[in-house]
This record gives sequence, structure tokens and C-alpha cells, in this order.
Amino acid sequence: MKGIAIVCMVQVHTAAALPVESSSVDHPLAFLAAAIGGMAAPLFVTASGYGIHISASNRERTGREWVSWAVPRATLLFLFQIVINLLFHVDRGGSFNTETPGVLTLFAASSLIIPLVIGRGVTGRAAFMILLVICPTLFSGHTGADMTWTERVSSDGLTEWVQRLLLDGTYPLMPWFSYVLLGGLLAEIGGNSGVARATVGFGMVFTLLTIVFSWNQGVNWALTEGVAVLTFFPASTAFVIVSMSIVILVKVLLSRVEEKLGSEASPILGHLESAGRMSLTVYVGHFVILGLFVAYYRGEDFALLGSLVVTLVHAMAWIPIASYYQVKFGPYSPEGMIRAFSSRLSK
Repeated sequence: MKGIAIVCMVQVHTAAALPVESSSVDHPLAFLAAAIGGMAAPLFVTASGYGIHISASNRERTGREWVSWAVPRATLLFLFQIVINLLFHVDRGGSFNTETPGVLTLFAASSLIIPLVIGRGVTGRAAFMILLVICPTLFSGHTGADMTWTERVSSDGLTEWVQRLLLDGTYPLMPWFSYVLLGGLLAEIGGNSGVARATVGFGMVFTLLTIVFSWNQGVNWALTEGVAVLTFFPASTAFVIVSMSIVILVKVLLSRVEEKLGSEASPILGHLESAGRMSLTVYVGHFVILGLFVAYYRGEDFALLGSLVVTLVHAMAWIPIASYYQVKFGPYSPEGMIRAFSSRLSK
């Protein structure tokens, strides 16, 4: 699941970085790319939350153990976020400012919060998750619905940086930490449990209702930002519920594939395993490529088909790259750095 998620993340970032002819915006392929893009981050954050939960659950819950587990992750993830911001900086054709909180900042903060909530039990964490899901509605005046992209990725001082991290940045804790909690809940209840299947059913009904509401009210159903029922920047409550339902559906389907195929599923899905294990390496690495591209490419806009081919090739190429890098240079990856730092602190 995490391998699928990181490939989708590469896809959406590559598609966004390629200059495409404006006449292609309403093409069905453009809609497909946008749909994959809209689900990439929910999948990625949920799958990462799944891993964070399992990793944290395997720790003895002492102060020293929590410090050796959380501090290396939080510190290095914060630093890698700055690296990505510099690689894809607005001054060189990218989208971020140096101090922009992003998805790695979300993971860093989550590593510090998880020790405080992991012992609350399934019911307590589920209630906390639901509260975070409705936060965009409860605090609608503070989510930055009218902010421009430049404002969303900028912060003037520590106070605004914290505000971007909590409320109105690209991936604020409210509501995006709810996906981390969802990953932990899926790790405990299983991807093919009755609760998971019932949740998918509820989500599909809710999704249909949002479409009907959009049709009756003459409002866009889904937009990256702007006036719509589902919005990504900021993530609306409706978007969170719909995307969570699809994430759970993906997990249910993958669980059924593994149950039916057993060991035969390994050759089919195993190719994505390394990409999932090396997702942080892939996440940082693909921004190296995209950063160089936007900094130096000054050619004509791509036709939609050309953009699609380049995007797919770039996204799929990271699957064998991740596998090779894991075997040859695993200890020298961001994941290896976190493990080494954690091991030193635990001694």
C-alpha cells in the first residue's frame, strides 16, 4: 500500500511540474491525473501512519525508549523537509519556500504526538480521529480557504509557521493527523474486518450524497482549491471522509488479494515492497529530479500525451530504483540514517 502511495505521489508531483498546454485542462486524462493526485497524499499519510503505529507499538513505553524512537524521526524529517524545500524552491521554479511545513513536517510532528495517544485504545483514538476530521468545519474561518498558494507556503516568523503546521499550511495537523490515526487503526482492526467493510459502505453512500448535493446546488464537486464540496487546499471535512473511505477500500481490496492468492501475491505485489520500504528515499530523490527540471527546462509546453508518458515513466522508474538502492545503499538512505540515529540514542 505504501509502495502504491509513493508512486502516486511521484506521479502527481511530476504532472504538476510539467508545463502542459492549457487546452488540455478539461481532457479526461487530465481528470484521471487529478483524481490520482487527490488520493496520493491520503494513501501516503495513512500508510505511513500504519508503519508509525507498528513501529511505536514495538517499543517499550519508557521515557528513554520513546526519546530514542521519536527524536531521530522528528529531527531528520524536519531537516529533510527543508532539503526538499530548497530542492523545489520557488526562486528556482518550484513551489515551496525554505520554511514551508509539508508532509514530512506532518510526519515529524506525528512522531512526537504518537507516544501521547497510542495507549488510548482503539475507541479513544477513533474518537480523536473523528474530532480531527470535523476540524475543518469547526474551524472553517481559520483554515485559509481564501489564501493564495504563495501565502500558504510562506510564514513570517515562528507564530505563522506554527499556524501553517496546525491549521492552514499544505498538510496541517488538523485534519491530516487523522490519516495517521487511521493507519494505526487499520493496523489493529485489519484491512478485511467487518468494521473496515462497513466503513467503506458508509463512505460510498456519503460520497454519492456529496455528488448529489453538488449537482443540486450547482457547485463543483471537487477542486484542488476554490469553491467546491471537496477541496484539497484546505482539506474539507467532506474530502477527508471521501478520501478515507477510498483508502480503506484500497486496504480491503489488497487484503483480499493477499488472502486469495497467498504466496502467489508476492511476485505480483512484491515489486512495490521496496518502494514502500524506501518511500522517504524516493520522496526526497524525486524532488532532486524535479528540482533540476524546473530550474533548467525552458522549452515549450508538453502536449497532454507527452506529459502522460513522461509522468508515468518517471513514476514507475522509482520502483526498480528503490529496489536497487535498498540492496546496494540501504544504510546510506534517509531510512538508514533514522535507524542509525535511533540506535545510538537507545544505547
